[in-house]
Amino acid sequence: MNLNIRLFFKINSLSGKSRFWDAFGRAGAEWAIIAIIGWYAASSFVANLPNWRGAFWPLLFFGASWLLAWLISIGIGLIVREPRPHITYPESKLLFIPTMSWKSFPSDHAMTSWLALFTALNLGLPAAWALLPLTVWVIWGRVYAGMHYPFDIVGGTALAGLIGVLQHLVLVRWF
Repeated sequence: MNLNIRLFFKINSLSGKSRFWDAFGRAGAEWAIIAIIGWYAASSFVANLPNWRGAFWPLLFFGASWLLAWLISIGIGLIVREPRPHITYPESKLLFIPTMSWKSFPSDHAMTSWLALFTALNLGLPAAWALLPLTVWVIWGRVYAGMHYPFDIVGGTALAGLIGVLQHLVLVRWF
């Protein structure tokens, strides 16, 4: 058993032992991403007050970046073809049923949460570092809940980092 699978089972074995941690892990895996997107949108408006129309530029920039990252993620998923852990290892603990099981690598939730943080930093949105604890909650929750292997998280993080660097280059070059 390789390191990726051993780490997955080490973290995933903690689920099912505490109702509090199970609820916390599931909330991180499923719902914290919504808090991240909500914070990003609210921060975009706050950063552009009193001209609220200026908030649409950061939202559009994030949306375009996310779409590019997601298309790359789907392409990687089609090449790698790694199913979710509960498909390969039915003995793993699953806190909820995912909407799709064909793709585990890279993690789209990890990619989205890191990309929101990197975009907020690139655009200088207020209190951007406040997204870091939410991002950690998402990536921990995805493994704890049985949705992803740890290296899936690393793949999503690396993809978000690549897009973040491209964002920075675009912002420096044209803005």
